[in-house]
Amino acid sequence: MDTLPKISLAQNLLLRTAARRTDGRAIPPDTLRGGARVKVLTSLLQRGWIEPADGGHLLTAAGYAA
Repeated sequence: MDTLPKISLAQNLLLRTAARRTDGRAIPPDTLRGGARVKVLTSLLQRGWIEPADGGHLLTAAGYAA
């Protein structure tokens, strides 16, 4: 049985919101600023759950699975 690594509430929110969008865009909320925003996006990029695209980020197949 595979278990997902623990993720923060912000990462969870970002993934769930992107999965609900028809275009799969991962758009951080306005309340997530500065270093916290960078840390969340970097973590998701490193795990392969989002990828850079058109000046933003898109959810990957692995991101949908997560």
